[in-house]
Amino acid sequence: MAERDSFPTLADRARVLSANIAFFYLIFIFAANRWLPTGGLESVWLLSAFALWFLNLLSAPWFVPPRDALANSIGAICILVTAEIVTAQKFQAELEIIRWASVAYCAAVVALSLLALFLHDRNEHPVLARVVFRLTATFGTGEVLYTPPALVSIIGAYQGSPITTAWLLVMWTIFVIADPFRQMLAARRYWQGSSVAANSASMVGTIERIDHPNIVRVRLKKGASWKRGTLHTASMSDGDQRFVISLFTQMQGVDVVGTGLCVADVAERVEASPGQVFATHDTDKTNSFIEILSGARGSELIGFTVENSTIGQMRFEIAASAELSEGDVVFAKIGGNDVFYQILDAETAEESFDQNPRGTHIVRAAQLGDYDSAKGFTKHPWLPAMNTPLFWAKSRTFPPPTLAEDDFIIGRVPSTNIGVVAKIDDIVKFHTAILGVTGTGKTELALDVIREAVRRDVKVFCVDFTGEYRARLADLAPTFPSPTPQQIVGLEAKLLAVETGTYGAPTEKAALDAFLKTLRTHIDTQIATFLTSTTDSLGILELTEISNTKATLRTTEQYLSAIMAWARQNRQARRILLVLEEAHTIIPETFGSGFDKDTQWVVSRIGQIALQGRKYGVGLMVITQRTALVSKTILSQCNTFLTHSLIDQTSLNFLESVYSSQHVKSIPNLGQFEFLAFGKGLRVERPILLRREFSQAKKDASDRLRRPLPAVAPAAGTTK
Repeated sequence: MAERDSFPTLADRARVLSANIAFFYLIFIFAANRWLPTGGLESVWLLSAFALWFLNLLSAPWFVPPRDALANSIGAICILVTAEIVTAQKFQAELEIIRWASVAYCAAVVALSLLALFLHDRNEHPVLARVVFRLTATFGTGEVLYTPPALVSIIGAYQGSPITTAWLLVMWTIFVIADPFRQMLAARRYWQGSSVAANSASMVGTIERIDHPNIVRVRLKKGASWKRGTLHTASMSDGDQRFVISLFTQMQGVDVVGTGLCVADVAERVEASPGQVFATHDTDKTNSFIEILSGARGSELIGFTVENSTIGQMRFEIAASAELSEGDVVFAKIGGNDVFYQILDAETAEESFDQNPRGTHIVRAAQLGDYDSAKGFTKHPWLPAMNTPLFWAKSRTFPPPTLAEDDFIIGRVPSTNIGVVAKIDDIVKFHTAILGVTGTGKTELALDVIREAVRRDVKVFCVDFTGEYRARLADLAPTFPSPTPQQIVGLEAKLLAVETGTYGAPTEKAALDAFLKTLRTHIDTQIATFLTSTTDSLGILELTEISNTKATLRTTEQYLSAIMAWARQNRQARRILLVLEEAHTIIPETFGSGFDKDTQWVVSRIGQIALQGRKYGVGLMVITQRTALVSKTILSQCNTFLTHSLIDQTSLNFLESVYSSQHVKSIPNLGQFEFLAFGKGLRVERPILLRREFSQAKKDASDRLRRPLPAVAPAAGTTK
């Protein structure tokens, strides 16, 4: 604090100067009985005082450089030489002696000042230069230079009033020696310094810089603590004080710089100089600030937004040690609304400060939007500002979604209790694709959708060549429409005859057409019975006995065409969902695949059913693990996609037309039972990553289908 008292600020020195000038001016008015100073002897002491204070308080407050001593010596000489001592009634001779002795003294100071400047410029005699400089600083002080003119003025001009002369001499002595206004300022600064000293033990550092609008960088004192999530008080350069929550630290040379987030203004200010930062360590207040910022109790501050964020995708720097993961949800306050974002990816980055870059993680999160239990996630029209704090949504409890009769929960948002709603009517109406490699959970998802559809009086017709649906959906009492064994054999024979017949095979094709008409009659009867039944809601077409791919496609096309024909005749009488398991074997991509024209026509026919079905209440659900091999004509008709992990580039390229490129990059990283969801069948307006809980009962049901091979008896004469 001694340093603070010895070296007051320029503002403080200006205050002392103003107080001295005002006080002496009032004294002059009463002593000289005039309002304005004149060139007479009665004003010399006032002008000398002004010159003295400008030198001591503004020009050279702590030492007298030669230039200031030179200027003030010449000024004092001018005052002394021009003073009109002849107006004095008494002591003229004595005053003349004082005047010219003082002029001689000032002239000597002028000579010393010039010599000091000359030696400094030549730099030839450093020892002599230091001695002359010290002499100039000692003998060239304002008190010595301006006191003789003041004495001559007071004694010579106010002889008619001895009391006035005495008071002016006493006043000059007190102000020159004691400098009372400056001492009062020092006392005030000492008092303030005592308050600051009381806080010095909790001072952690000084503000290095401020990143607009609310990020503070603090250069920490040696040994100071900057533990994440603790509260501090920062004294800003504009005089305001703000609470700061610490985020992280980084090394800069030999110093440690802490980064904090300004969260609120300080109501009860502490005595501190601008730039100082003090530890507050109030856990309750910290939690209260975070609750106010986030709008939710128990929220965890995890980071703040950084540059290159957009409306659809936000980038933020991690400021937390918590283990975030892909799919977790964070939120920010934008215009008073909680806007939610889902983590899709992260990358390492360096933050440049002064010297040592700091390694950090920059996280990319896609906007989910505003959440409402009735509407789900809806788009938010704007993005957060730079350095907006981000909070983890895992600690929040969201109200359960409002479910209508056709609604069900298709999955949950990771790290939250938010269930995303799907609507059966829209899944049927707008077609759905469930994609993913083996073992990711796509079949389990498809089975659950089928159960929800059956529960809501939707006729579900599954084409399944795996044989898994029969066992897994046995509780729904499915029916199994299919051609008779004789019809299957006949169809394969007729197709083989067309392939091996004469050029063009006109006779064989005619026989095939006649056979298909007969088969169609049989199929129409089965479909009509199934669709008009009041008890059967699930039909499963199993063609496990057919080994010919063309026969499989022909049979599938016949059943789907029969369903479409019934739907046209009974428009919107029933909601019908067609489920194509292992769709790449039923509706393959024919371009470049080597299929003949007849086979390509069959696949195109199934595509027409997908295109036209929604007019008649017939929806399509495509399930495949090999997206690249499925007809893109049919996939493009799907308006709801539920995508599990995929790794082939062809599939990923296609899905860029469904999701954003950033969402597609996350698809290969999806874990088991995780999937991206987007489309008209879901209560969301942007793609979202969902997770389904593991079910041991479903796993056991699936494992029971994998029967071990029968044991082989050892051959005769061998031992085990």
